[in-house]
Order: sequence, then structure tokens, then C-alpha cells
Amino acid sequence: MTSGGPRATMATMTPSAIEGTANVHVRPMAPDEGRVVGAVMRRSFGGLAGLLFGLGKANFVATVDGRIVGAVVASAFRIDAARRGGVVKWVFTLPEARGHGVASALVDRALAWFEEQGVTDAFAIIEGHNAGSSNRFARHGFELLGFDAQVRRYGLGLPRVWWHANHVADVGHFLWARSGGSPAAAPPEDPVPSRVGLGGFAIGLVLHALVALLMLARLGDLGDAGAIGRVLFGLLAVLIVRTAAQALAGRAAGLDLRYRPWETGLLLAGAIAAAFGGPMVAPGGLYPRARTWSPRTHAPALARVAFAGAGAVLVLGWAAWFATGVPALAGLAGPVLAYACVLLLLDVLLPFFPMTAYAGRRMLEASRWGWAVMAAATVGLWVVWLAG
Repeated sequence: MTSGGPRATMATMTPSAIEGTANVHVRPMAPDEGRVVGAVMRRSFGGLAGLLFGLGKANFVATVDGRIVGAVVASAFRIDAARRGGVVKWVFTLPEARGHGVASALVDRALAWFEEQGVTDAFAIIEGHNAGSSNRFARHGFELLGFDAQVRRYGLGLPRVWWHANHVADVGHFLWARSGGSPAAAPPEDPVPSRVGLGGFAIGLVLHALVALLMLARLGDLGDAGAIGRVLFGLLAVLIVRTAAQALAGRAAGLDLRYRPWETGLLLAGAIAAAFGGPMVAPGGLYPRARTWSPRTHAPALARVAFAGAGAVLVLGWAAWFATGVPALAGLAGPVLAYACVLLLLDVLLPFFPMTAYAGRRMLEASRWGWAVMAAATVGLWVVWLAG
């Protein structure tokens, strides 16, 4: 790893052209290389992600034979009087450069810059199903922090951490942190193994209930006890059925999964409810418990988990639609149908950025035909619901 050198351009290359970090040079980005770095980012993440891309206080590029093959964007900020934070905001490489240590070399350079800046706590925001990034940052001493651990560690400084780490209204992304100058030890396993994490799931249900109450307040229905009961019943029924089906599918596949709520996704849901009175769900998901895991080994089983959850909500939604024709059941069936349609829109019909944390991407990657069947059934449910 070296610094300095001439300005570079982006060009495609064969993977064999990169034989390891010996051929990779990491240096500060030149002022006129922003366009090239942006092009590399779009090839790595896709065009939609480019709408959110921005440079940071420190920007480093990785080059091979004078060609930019990756970059890392980092920033630093003050957490409180005693601690200074650093954020790896972006790290990306060309597809043909993956698997050759380029991204790890870039993360190493960002961590070295953090040390130069006196950073005490380093952060990265990683989508829950991104095994490559999760494994990479775990190897660099980062650990995933649940919301309770975030509060204990940063207290009143947590909003500043979220803001500077761009962890404010993202869906399905988690805060990873590394404290001190040396890699953190692996966090201990939970004292009581749990395939779901019922405590976190219960907290997620309570927070979703609060979001529903915000929606009702915005619509002026907060004084109607009957409406509150029906809406909460519909919301909780959909969330419980989805997660229970996922947990059963995970158990059948022999996976050791843990439920993790999407804390800042719930912030987004609350903002939508309060501002527009619209129903929004950020249901969290089941993820491998281990710090590192193999996408090749786990992806097919996780796809079955995704199909099971969405399929269960589809069955529930169609059952609710039939029940709306029964006078004795219509009052409860209506909210179940509404929330099923909203969740299925996110869970099936939007398998692309920024909704990749939902189940649609897992299903689409595993089986295009399977996803198409689920999508057709979801569209049909929406048609009968809107026609209703």
C-alpha cells in the first residue's frame, strides 16, 4: 500500500490482472478524480445509489496499473467531550476487482486516517444481508451493535452518531462499531440461545404500535377506541404471521437466526405516519447470529425464509379479503388486509435500492419465476383491495 502517484482513470480489467494487495496502491484521491470515483461507485452499487453518493473529509482510491478500481470515503466528527468518531461512509470496488483484497486495503487506509485524526470510535453502516461487507468489517474488529448496546455505549451522543453515520432513515441497515485503537474482541454469544430473539421482536411490535397511534392521531381517529383496537389487531397480526413463518422456515433449514429490529427504519415509519397519516412498516428481519457467515452457504436457505414470510402474509391477506364479505369479521379483516397489502408492496414488489432489506431481493436472486408468482399474487391482492 502506497500513497502518491499519478492521477488515474477507470477502465475494466480481468480479475487475473489483480493478484492481491501487492499490486494495489491506495492513495488520496486527486481533486479532479471525483467523476471517475463516482463512476466506479455506480458500477459497484447501481445508478439509484448514486443519488445518495457524496465525498467525505477524506477520500482514498485504490489503483492497479494506474487505473482506479475502488475507493473509500471517510469522515470524522466529535461524539462528546471525550470521544471522537470516524465513519467509513462508502467503500466500493469494481466488480472485477472483488475478492483480491482491494476493499480490505481501502478499509485499512481509512482506519489509519482515523488514527491520525484521534478517532476513538469507528463506525460503518451495513445492510443486514450484505455478508461481504459484514465479514470484512468483522475481520477489521467491528461489531454489530443492537439498539440497546448503542444507548448504553453512547447515551446522549447517539443522535450525533446516527446523524454523522447517515443512520437516520435507512431501512434494514445496522450500526457496526469499533472502539479503541485495536480490534475489538468478538462479542460473547447470547447466554440463552434463541432462534428468533423474542425480546427484540416484542420491542419491535411495541414501536410499530406507537407508529400506528401516530397515524391515527394524524387522521383524527385517536379518540375512537374501536378504530385503535382494529388497527392494532391488523398490524400485529401481519407482523406476527410474517415473522413466525420466517422463523419456522429458518428452523426447518437448520439456520441459527436472530431477529433484529430496524431501529432507524422505524423512525422513517413514524415520520411518514405523523406527517401524512400513512401506514408504513419496517418489520425487521431474521439474520444469521454469527458475526461472519457465508453467502454461498446461507443464501438459498435465507431465500426460503423470505418466501415463507411473504407467502404467509399473502395467504393472510387473501383470507382477510374474503373475510371482509362476512359482516361479523369485516371490522377486523379490513385493517389486516390493508397492512398485508402495504407490507407486500415493500416485501415483494420493490426488490431494488433502497428497499433491498425487505424480502423481495432474496426471492428475486433465488428464483425469478418464484418472485414473479409472488408479485402477480400481490398485484392481484392490491387490485381487489382497491376495488373493494
